[in-house]
Amino acid sequence: MNTRYLSASTLRTLPPKLALAQAIAMLIATGAHAQSVQELDLTTVEAESIERDAVVEVITADDINAEMVDNFEDLVRFIPHVSVSRGDDRWGASGFNIRGLDEDRVAINVDGVPQGETLKYEGGQAYGYFKGSRNGVDIEALKAVEIVKGADAILSGNGSLAGAVNMTTKDPADFLTDQGNDSGFAVKTGYTGLNDEMMASFSAANRTGKLESLLVYTRREGHEFENYDMDDLDVDGAGRETPDPQDNQLDSALVKFIYDLTPNSEIGLVGSYYERNANTDNRSFNGGWYSDRVGDDFNETKRVGIFYNLDMQTAFFDSVVTALNDQNVLMEANTHQEVNIQIPGFPNFNTNERRISTRAYEQDLLQLTVDFNKAVADHSLVYGLEVQDKAFKNTQIRQSDNLLDDSDEWVTSNIGALVPASEADVYTLYGLDTFYLGDNTQMRLGLRYDDYTYDAEADENFSDDTATLGEVSFDAVTWTVGVEQGLSNTLSLEAGVSTGFRAPTIEDMYSISGTFDDWNTVPNADLEAEYSTNFDIALVGEYAAGDVRIGAFRSNYDDFIDYQTVNGTNTNTGLPDPDGYLVPFNSNDVEMQGLEFSANIDLNAAIGAAQGLTMSFSAAYTDGEEANGDPVYSVQPLNAVWRTGYTSPTGKWGASLVTTYNEGKANDDSYDTDATGTRIYPLYLSNTATLFDLMVYVDLLENLRLTAGAFNLTDKEYYTWDSVRFIDQGDLRPGIGVTGNGIRRYSEPGRSFEVNLNLTF
Repeated sequence: MNTRYLSASTLRTLPPKLALAQAIAMLIATGAHAQSVQELDLTTVEAESIERDAVVEVITADDINAEMVDNFEDLVRFIPHVSVSRGDDRWGASGFNIRGLDEDRVAINVDGVPQGETLKYEGGQAYGYFKGSRNGVDIEALKAVEIVKGADAILSGNGSLAGAVNMTTKDPADFLTDQGNDSGFAVKTGYTGLNDEMMASFSAANRTGKLESLLVYTRREGHEFENYDMDDLDVDGAGRETPDPQDNQLDSALVKFIYDLTPNSEIGLVGSYYERNANTDNRSFNGGWYSDRVGDDFNETKRVGIFYNLDMQTAFFDSVVTALNDQNVLMEANTHQEVNIQIPGFPNFNTNERRISTRAYEQDLLQLTVDFNKAVADHSLVYGLEVQDKAFKNTQIRQSDNLLDDSDEWVTSNIGALVPASEADVYTLYGLDTFYLGDNTQMRLGLRYDDYTYDAEADENFSDDTATLGEVSFDAVTWTVGVEQGLSNTLSLEAGVSTGFRAPTIEDMYSISGTFDDWNTVPNADLEAEYSTNFDIALVGEYAAGDVRIGAFRSNYDDFIDYQTVNGTNTNTGLPDPDGYLVPFNSNDVEMQGLEFSANIDLNAAIGAAQGLTMSFSAAYTDGEEANGDPVYSVQPLNAVWRTGYTSPTGKWGASLVTTYNEGKANDDSYDTDATGTRIYPLYLSNTATLFDLMVYVDLLENLRLTAGAFNLTDKEYYTWDSVRFIDQGDLRPGIGVTGNGIRRYSEPGRSFEVNLNLTF
């Protein structure tokens, strides 16, 4: 079951895992967390359920405000072994990394609606023309984010091999009193020094009679993210040490209407819109074959949904939630540049022209979900069904003006899609039961069945030269078993086995070189779905002075989809291909294991320190190994977070100091072995860094709060593994890659500052 979006009356229930985790998170929260009008009024099913403290992190709207979260990288910056790759400035963040796996191997749901698939085009990443993003919601529209570590197919769906990120948008009741006619408003504005971003957000909610309504609108305008020193070498080409200049703006709107049909039922309408425009002067690509490159890119996510909630005790259910959502995701990349290719001996490749290349990827989703809750004695049953109808379309259009003649005539050509136009039908059934065995033992049993059918067809954008298009089906049975054993009044043992799966994406099966001069990626329509089995065990202590968790996990991945290089002739050019083909295939088993530790302590209760003084610590270590013994490339190095916070007795001001330790990536943890048995090591590694961040808040008036932060206080120069692991040196395509000290443009920012002002009334 995906986490559904539900309103906040006593009718509105979230899956027990999310609701209980949110309640626990609010009870034990430490540091300078602001009180907010956006209180979570969430109810659970009657029977208690497994809390799963050791594998679930919940971030609330209060946390988002207190920790000055402006984007998804900020959202997880203090959660060990959960990260977001910002990537380069042109494309922005590319998804979440949980326990060493990222992109489509982490499920992302917004109000229970899965977000779009990535399309990054493995064979052409060096060219920097297109890289799809999965994030289509703004932080200010969210009231809670649940991060699940480990396989979670039962509750989070397809893609949750390594974990899931389940987001819940705000409801009218988050701004209103419990009952009666009422209105609530909030205004928030802020400045972020990392990218000179100005942000303004406005929220308005109303209850008139039986109708509740909400509007949340956010506007952001900013520039490229800074690196360590913006005064580095400001030149064109692969040796550029400064990030490419960019202007970007983001508009986000969330609208909800909820009407109480009866005291036990309600109907609601939700609409959301997310639009990001970015104009990037790609100076790092200028030189050699390319010059005057500019990226003009557009990301848009639209969703309209209707939902119906009924609270009625029957033989089959106590409550039912039905939702119908229609979502459209569009990513469009426009690249303007001059191309001047002169290769002696290959006159057919010689060209000198102006080009405007437009690459677009559109994904449509129509989703129906029906979720039931039923309490029977000590059993809490959650079960339901889901139907999805998906459509995918990619186009690549090139306009060119030959500079070798004086015609000044632009020619438009279709250069072929990266993937074919495709449809997918998905059917899902699931059930989850949590129950007690005696007074101190709680169990969880779950089962899920998914059926996927893809249908891809040739058209004017994609020809079936490889004879691989057609109908392909996958089905998967996933399950979960868990136990929470009370050892004493304060100590419990959590253990569980959970499974996940990921059906191959359209890109996995059908991606092929999209332009005549690109090296080839050969499709493989015979791929199998990926599966994971995750074993978790943790010791959890809950005490008057705080809590502590010590856990270990092991994950096994079957039919892991990877890419291998095959030498041969480029079918686009008929020439020997020094880079070889990239071909997706199902590799043998991949194994991951790791340790996680966290503690939250009220220092006043623990050692008699000043009231309001708190401390928390968390750390995570993960190790991954492929079947041939190679390390899993995407695994993050050891990291740890130590936070000391203080809240004044009146609650009108507070501060927190956060120390983050990131261990550098080692060569022995980041190599691939080629067909000859030679180890291929990365060109660049992340470095060990200890960072200090300071955040403070003060209530200027009763409803006016100022929050300020200083990040990387010691001005440390450092690089994250997610930012440098994909970087190549310059190759035979002049102007592409990194040369000299060009890697410095991928360094993280030095000391930076941020300030927010939040008014509620």
